Amino acid sequence: MRALIFIAGLAICGLGFAFYKTAENFPLLQGGLTLGGGLVICGLFSLRSKWHGITGAGILGFLGIMRAVPALWSGFKEGVPSARFEVIAGAFCLLVFLAAVRVLMAERTRLAVARLKAGEDPRAPQG
Repeated sequence: MRALIFIAGLAICGLGFAFYKTAENFPLLQGGLTLGGGLVICGLFSLRSKWHGITGAGILGFLGIMRAVPALWSGFKEGVPSARFEVIAGAFCLLVFLAAVRVLMAERTRLAVARLKAGEDPRAPQG
C-alpha cells in the first residue's frame, strides 16, 4: 500500500510538470504538486503510523476523485485543456482510494476476528 501511495503521488507531481507548458497552465502544476505532494506526505506518515498515513491517503484520494468528476462531464465537451490532467489524476486517486478502503476494511475484519478468538464481543467499544 505504501508503494502505491508513493507511486501515485510522484506520478501526479510528474503530471503537473508534464502539463505545465505555458503560464496559463500554472494551476495544473500547482494542483499536481499539491495533490501529489500530499500523497507523498501521507506515504511518509505511513512509515511511522501506518493507519494514519493510509487513512490520509484515502481521504486525499477521495478529494481528488471529486475534483475530477466535473471534468468528465463538462471538460471534454467544452475542450478544456485541463480536463485530461484532471481525469488522469482522478484515475490515480481512484486507485489510491479503493486500495485504502480495501486495506482498512481488511484490518477491521482482522481485529474483529482477533476479538472473537479472545472471547470478546467484536461490536463492543474498545478501551
